Amino acid sequence: MCLFFDRQPISCSVQIFADIYLGFTSIDVLSCTCSTLQQVLVHHGLFPTAPSQPRMAVSVDLLSFYRALFERSCDAINALASALKNHYSRRGYQMTDAQDPFRRGLGYAVQWYDILQVEVERQVEMVVQQHRDHIAKFQVSSRVPNSPSLTQCAPLLVQRCPACFAGILHGRSTDEGGDIHVAMDGNFHHRHRRAAGDCPNFYDPTYFLPKSFVDAIGHHIDTQHKRPVKSYVPLIPNEAVDQCENAYEAADGKKQKAAMDSFDDTGIMALICRHDIPLFFANIDSPGEQQKYSVALLHHFFSFLPPEATVVALYDIGCVLARTLSKYDILPISITSRLRFATTAMHAYGHEWACQLVYNPRICVGLGLSDGEGTERLWSRLVRLIGVERTSSVSVAIASEMRIDLGDWIKRRLRRGIKEQGSAAQDALDRCGVPIEELQSEWLQQRHSQLSIRAHRFYTILMA
Repeated sequence: MCLFFDRQPISCSVQIFADIYLGFTSIDVLSCTCSTLQQVLVHHGLFPTAPSQPRMAVSVDLLSFYRALFERSCDAINALASALKNHYSRRGYQMTDAQDPFRRGLGYAVQWYDILQVEVERQVEMVVQQHRDHIAKFQVSSRVPNSPSLTQCAPLLVQRCPACFAGILHGRSTDEGGDIHVAMDGNFHHRHRRAAGDCPNFYDPTYFLPKSFVDAIGHHIDTQHKRPVKSYVPLIPNEAVDQCENAYEAADGKKQKAAMDSFDDTGIMALICRHDIPLFFANIDSPGEQQKYSVALLHHFFSFLPPEATVVALYDIGCVLARTLSKYDILPISITSRLRFATTAMHAYGHEWACQLVYNPRICVGLGLSDGEGTERLWSRLVRLIGVERTSSVSVAIASEMRIDLGDWIKRRLRRGIKEQGSAAQDALDRCGVPIEELQSEWLQQRHSQLSIRAHRFYTILMA
């Protein structure tokens, strides 16, 4: 699995020799000016622990196995290093560094191997994108006159969820459900200890928003709050939104949820698509879940969308955030005119009834099976990372496992949501015996009457 070798080369003409010790066998590795020692090692399935003058090389198969193991168990490199030490000690190998002979070199090998894997994936995606562009040009050239314009999302989004962002037709009204459904939520278990520091940047994070961008959005929000409130028509009584705001901790951006003196990052905020695939993250470095994180995620997300695309964002306190964006010029009109908010399905029943009439995804028209609870399922998948993140670097690479399982996800939803629940709903309508048009008319009248301030106050008194 691992080998040690003398890094002092023995020159012979234009050839370089190095003694390699694998077990009790000495092997000579030949290298020359056209093939460096590192290239020769990789060619034979051994990955050096440093790009120049390595002292140890690790089997590429072992690194691949560790990467797959980490995606499932999230065990730190210390566990593998200790296991290798015990393995070699029991086989009679005498370690020169009795304390920790593998941890540092193995950690370097894993880091450089991951960098190489990221570069390979980037090159593959570049080739795939070239073919996507070629297909798009063909579609434009063969488009029928007077047909709807074809627009595409940015390649980055298409790569992360082709089911959501590979479409070319956009412009569906938000009242009918919009084109794209996303969900947001914060988690304060994924923290980073201040004393652990940060490692040098060895790759550009594509999932996490820069701290400078999030802070700029926060400064912009503070500036807008100092200005007079715009004139707007509230969708629900402000009293109902105030009660929702007081009922949820997420609406209190000043409430401390983690010890700021021990952690420099107290949590993360996620933006996911309707298929539970993570799109972007933002590190939370404030005591509470302030609005700047959700606004920054939405602002960044819209920069990758075509100008016609409409979005429905599901958030625990979507009603509160929607009112804030209506009162102040925090986001440009080009975004707010294409954005609609809804609460998540599980949290919706903790909101006021007037709020549920407008923001509950189970009542809103066009949201279908989108429940906004995919962030909770994402946190469940990432729970194994909590211990590692406390002392790791701030930037975290997110695997593409959820995109690979996209087909199974859609199949499960079609079976449970469309077939089973659809059949049950149709049976209930058949037993009711009332025409659907009449039921819809009665519901619209009930909804209109219960959205009034008088109805909300009466409902509040009745529930008290």
